[in-house]
Amino acid sequence: MKKLSRILWLIIVSLTFASCGDDLPIDQQETGDFTNGYFVTNEGPFGTGTGTITFINDNETIVQNAYKTVNNEDLGNIVNSMTIHNNTVFIVVNNSHKVVVASRHSMEKITIIEGDDIKNPRNLVVVGDKAYVSNWGNASVATDDFITVIDLTDNTVSSTIPVGQGPEDMLVVGSKIYVNLQGGYSQNNKVAVIDTTTDTVSSTIIVGDAPNSLVKDNDGAIWVLCGGNPTPWTGATFVETNGKLIKIVNDAVDLTLDFGLNHPKHLTINDTNLMYNLNGQVYATANTATDLSTTALNGLDGYHHAMKAHNGLLYTTNAGNFTSEGTLKISDLNDNNSEVNTITTGIIPGSIVF
Repeated sequence: MKKLSRILWLIIVSLTFASCGDDLPIDQQETGDFTNGYFVTNEGPFGTGTGTITFINDNETIVQNAYKTVNNEDLGNIVNSMTIHNNTVFIVVNNSHKVVVASRHSMEKITIIEGDDIKNPRNLVVVGDKAYVSNWGNASVATDDFITVIDLTDNTVSSTIPVGQGPEDMLVVGSKIYVNLQGGYSQNNKVAVIDTTTDTVSSTIIVGDAPNSLVKDNDGAIWVLCGGNPTPWTGATFVETNGKLIKIVNDAVDLTLDFGLNHPKHLTINDTNLMYNLNGQVYATANTATDLSTTALNGLDGYHHAMKAHNGLLYTTNAGNFTSEGTLKISDLNDNNSEVNTITTGIIPGSIVF
């Protein structure tokens, strides 16, 4: 009888734990239809329509418009970026002035963060129990740009940090965040350094014009790719300037490599190779080099809308005509850049998110 009672007790405990696992809040669940794979953000039509999320399963099963498929609602215009943190995704929707929070595994919506402190948001990073969102503010005003600090314990805004014009992508290094100040619709040439222990700007580093992307190498150096000011259009008040690749060590410029009047973009890193897109080709410069590579990599040509190296593969997106479906191309950097696959995405595919 005692043995039977023990068996019944074990069954009840097992069922209780199983039930508790199913009843976990959706941001704490660890399995679901979107667990094993990665995402591509799609901006969607500019000014109208909605951005979307494409999910690519590890077996290359594709789910288009993943968020709407689950939640039966649009994300809004324009989906600029997405960040995965633990079991949660943060989808930054630029023109709709909001951050959509959802389960990483089920894509079920958790909440929406919006209001006066989310204004033309661009990108988001996480440090500890805080998220940081770069915002342009009013795009026509040069002095109102800021970083929003979000308390992740309740997904509410706790403060804002004023920064220079046009904050874009951000890089977390320990307790610091390096913020590219690209300039928004104007021009800028700085990287702001935020101390996350005080949530203030601790220093500002002058780099090249229009810094557009940044990475950290295996030696701890930070590299900033600066596109330079583009060819001016009629009525423009700026002049065209050189693109540059800047190395930062101990929050100071350590090395500057100059592209001349060329405008590189999409800096990413594969092992020790700094890779970037320039004039429709992809180049790789070693992080120990003192000169830029002059030889393009075979098989990777294209005016890519986004580019990211990950686990020996290069992921590049093509926006096509910017009004219909785009593509994601995957190339093997360890096999002569051979094509692994090309996948259809939504309209204007942007960031590739692992």
